[in-house]
Amino acid sequence: MTETLDGSELLTGPQAGGVLEAAVTNAGGELVDWTLDHVDHRPSRSTKAMFRTKVRWVELDGPEAEPRDELFGVSAHIGEQEKNVLAPEQSLVMTDGDMNVRVWRYPHDPWLPMLPQVCYPDVLHETLAQLGVPTGYAEGTPVPVEVVSYRPGRRAVLKATLADRNVFLKVFQPHTTSSVVNLHRTLLDAHVPVPAVLGTTEGLVVLAELPGSVLAKAVIDEGERACHAADLVAMLDRLPVSLMNQPVRPPWTDSAEFYAGVVASSLPSLKDRLDVLVYRIELGLADVERRIGLEPTEVVHGDFYEAQVFVDNGRIVGVLDIDGVGPGRRADDLACLCAHLSVLGDYANQGRLTLDMHERVAEAIRTWYPVFASRVDPQELALRAAGVVLSLATGPHRQQENDWERATEAMVRVAETWVQVAEYGPHYVGPMPGGLISGSDATSPRTAAPAHVEPPAPENLGVAGAESEAAPQRASEASPILVPSIPSADTSFAHGAAHFEQDPTIPLPPIPELSEQEMELALGGANEQPHEHFGRVGIPMSPPTPVYVPGMRRRPHVRPARQTFLKSMEAARASNPLRRNTHRAEPTESAPEQPTPPRREAEEGER
Repeated sequence: MTETLDGSELLTGPQAGGVLEAAVTNAGGELVDWTLDHVDHRPSRSTKAMFRTKVRWVELDGPEAEPRDELFGVSAHIGEQEKNVLAPEQSLVMTDGDMNVRVWRYPHDPWLPMLPQVCYPDVLHETLAQLGVPTGYAEGTPVPVEVVSYRPGRRAVLKATLADRNVFLKVFQPHTTSSVVNLHRTLLDAHVPVPAVLGTTEGLVVLAELPGSVLAKAVIDEGERACHAADLVAMLDRLPVSLMNQPVRPPWTDSAEFYAGVVASSLPSLKDRLDVLVYRIELGLADVERRIGLEPTEVVHGDFYEAQVFVDNGRIVGVLDIDGVGPGRRADDLACLCAHLSVLGDYANQGRLTLDMHERVAEAIRTWYPVFASRVDPQELALRAAGVVLSLATGPHRQQENDWERATEAMVRVAETWVQVAEYGPHYVGPMPGGLISGSDATSPRTAAPAHVEPPAPENLGVAGAESEAAPQRASEASPILVPSIPSADTSFAHGAAHFEQDPTIPLPPIPELSEQEMELALGGANEQPHEHFGRVGIPMSPPTPVYVPGMRRRPHVRPARQTFLKSMEAARASNPLRRNTHRAEPTESAPEQPTPPRREAEEGER
C-alpha cells in the first residue's frame, strides 16, 4: 500500500489505535475499544475521521467501572496551518514533523465552538433563552435534543424537542453564519418555502421545522405522484434573481477529477474506470460549451435532491439546505435530483429496496427526467448527473458502510450509465440509471425477506452483506455492463433526450415490507444519518501538547500526470463512433475501462 502524507492510511488503518490511545491516556483515561465511524479524505491534503470508542475514566469512575461510550474526532494534515481553528485548547496536537494530527472529544470540536452549547439538554435551555427562543418549559428544565448529523470540523445539525414544537439547530464554522441567515431571509421574502430563522448567534442558527414529509420517503411510498416535475422546476425558478450577486456555486462536475481521486484512493481497482469516466464527462461538457456555453445563467439551489424537499399531498411545502444558493446553471440542480434518485433506485440491485419500492423510484425517474430534459439541454443534464453520482461514490467509504467496496462500484456503474445516456441521447439503448440489472440480487428469485440488517451506527448505516472476501465475486457476477465507446468530438447525435423504457424484471414472489429500521437504512444510504447522544463526562482534553506517535511518518503520494493519459485517449479515439453500443460483457470479462460518478462543502469541493 502506498503511504501518503494526507493521513488517510494513518486514520483508516490499525495505527489509528495508537493515535487514540495517546490522546485518551493524556486525558487520564484508558482506551478499551475503538472503531472507525466516518472519514473525510482530501487526497494529498488532509483527512478527518470520527471514531466511536469505549473509554474507562479511572480517576472519575474508578478502575472497576464500566467503560463509557465516547466519540472522538481526529484531523490529519500536511504541515500547513489549519484554517479556522477557534478552540485549540480543547484538543490534543501530535506531530512527527511532517504530519500534524489533532484529536478532540465530542462535542469539543475546535472548528465548531457552539456545539457544546447545544448538545447537552441542561445547557440548551439557557442557550435558547439567550437567543430569545421560548422552550415552553420551566426555567432550568432540560430540553430533549438529538444529533441529526455531524461532520467533524464542518457542521452539525441537531433536533430539539420543545414543549409545543420541534426546532433545528444548525452549527457552522462561525464565519459562515451571517451569509446563511441573510440567504434565509431573502428567500423567505421571495416566498420560497425555506425554514424560518428563529434565533442566531455566531456559529449557530435556530430554524423552524418544515411541514409535510420529506420527498425521499414520498417517492418511495408514492412514486411520481409525490409531486409534479414541473412544480420542482417552478420552485427553482422562483429563486430571486437578486442572488446572482452571490458567489458562484461551482458545479459538481468541476470537481469530477477530485472525487475520482478520492474514490480511487480508497478503491484503486476502479482507477482506470474512473479516469475514463472523468475524461468522458469533460469531453461531453466541452461539446456542450461549444453549443450553448456553460456560464452561470440562473440562480441555483446548489444541492437540490429528494432529501432537501418537503411535500404535502403532492404540493411542495419546503426546501432545506440553502447555504449554497447562488449563480449557476439550472441543469446542475435538476441533475443533482436525477443523480440521487438513480442512486436510491440502484439500491434494489443490492437488496436494500424491495421491488415495489424500486419501481416507484424508477417511475419517478422515468416521469420526471423528460420534463427536466425539456427545460435544460439533455446532454448537459445527463453529464452533470454523472458528476453528482461520482461525488456520491465517496460516501460508502466515508461513512464506513458494510460492504462499501461493492456499494462504491455500484455508484460508479450508475455514473457510467448516465454518461452513456449523454453520449447517445435519443439513440440510447440500455438500462435506466438506477434500473434493475438482470442477474443482480434484486432480480434473483427470493422467498425470504432481505438479508438481516445490523443495527446502524450513526452516519454508518450500511446493510450487512456476505463476507467481505465474497464481494469481488458478487460484483463480477452482477449483471452485464454496457461497454462504453469513446465518442468523438462530434456528438451532435446526442443532443436529444433518451427514452427510458419500463424496467424489465423477473416475476418474483411477494417480498415482505421493510421494517422501520430497514426503511431508514434504504433512505439513508446516500445521506447523513443521526448520531446517538453521548452523555456528558465533564473531562476536557488537555492543552495542545506535541506527542510522537509511531508510524505517523509518510512518503508523499503523487498522482500520475493526467494530461498524458488524456492525450493517449485522444489519440486512440475512434473517428466514427458507434451511435449505439450493444456489446455486453460476459460474466468472465474484467470490468471495462469506463466512467463513474449522497454533499459538498462550498469552500473545499467536498461531498
